Amino acid sequence: MAIGKSLNYNKNCDQFLKVFLSRKMLKAGWIVQLQNTNVRLRYAIPAPYKPKEEVTLAFIRDFLKENKPVCIPVDKQVSDICPVPVKGGFIVAFPMANRSVLIVHSPKKEPWKESELRQLEPVIRKFGVALLASSDFEEQKRLLKRLERNNKDLNDYAHVVSHDLKSPLRNIHSLVQWMQDDLENDQPQNAMAHMPHIYSSLQKMDGLIAGILRYSKLRETQENMSKVNLNELIDEVLALIQIPDSFEIKVNKLPEIRADKLRMSQLFQNLIDNAISAMQKTSGDLITIGATDLGNFYEFYIKDNGPGIAEAYQQKVFQVFQKLDADSTKSGIGLAIVSRIVEDHGGQLRLESQEGHGATFYFTHPK
Repeated sequence: MAIGKSLNYNKNCDQFLKVFLSRKMLKAGWIVQLQNTNVRLRYAIPAPYKPKEEVTLAFIRDFLKENKPVCIPVDKQVSDICPVPVKGGFIVAFPMANRSVLIVHSPKKEPWKESELRQLEPVIRKFGVALLASSDFEEQKRLLKRLERNNKDLNDYAHVVSHDLKSPLRNIHSLVQWMQDDLENDQPQNAMAHMPHIYSSLQKMDGLIAGILRYSKLRETQENMSKVNLNELIDEVLALIQIPDSFEIKVNKLPEIRADKLRMSQLFQNLIDNAISAMQKTSGDLITIGATDLGNFYEFYIKDNGPGIAEAYQQKVFQVFQKLDADSTKSGIGLAIVSRIVEDHGGQLRLESQEGHGATFYFTHPK
């Protein structure tokens, strides 16, 4: 059997498993990776679907015997947690490198013999080593991409410190000087008139600094992946947001996903806040939230019927510290945070908008 030699993880899986399933007359195969507190699906053939029950780390560990391949009958508990449709027969699990497990479904009525498992074990382990190499290569690419992005972030940070933060400081300096002149000229009322402008400049500085801290901490936070009921999460997010009376927010039924709940809350809060801030605050303002099942992943959308975003500015909104208006209370960092959270969960973020016809932000999330 040909062992994958590509540095592409999915290509190696396709190359090996299609041959393996065909030769052994198997119906399906999938690879899971055992992490600290959960099980991550890495690959499935045919394409995965949403299982009835969540597979647990304890379940996988229970039937793996001393890191040896095993064959167990398919009962209701097994079929309910499989990421591909499985009925009858047996599933066979082969431990591999990098705490991964290859699981295949055999529709035969007889279990696999110990001798057959031992015969295949070296081939599967070799396949696992090839996958480990491709995983390491992909991780290096991700780290390089992250390093490039962090370097860009440092440049953005330097821009903020040298310009955006200095601007309110200059304003405060000028206003304090004017106050001093007014007080020296015995004009306290004129001096007090400058105070709102000082508070406004301080508020802008505070917003920028808070935004920088939130953005920098995204990489430091360890993901705590768990099953998240997005319908409940949206209710919690909406309870935290000040929604004008003119607004209607329509939430279609959303699926459960595996994600970091805190960061998904940040994601939706920023996207909803962004939509609200873009609207005209008049009767008929509508925000619609929903999701589409696209097979291997979900695509979520947050749609508004606001003024929209001109095509020339649609890339600018994703850049750190960029904004489309002069509102001093905004840091211009919300959509950059959203983009990071989506990418860290393995998805992609995009915008569709026409000036005068609203805007829709889409993001994908693996199942």
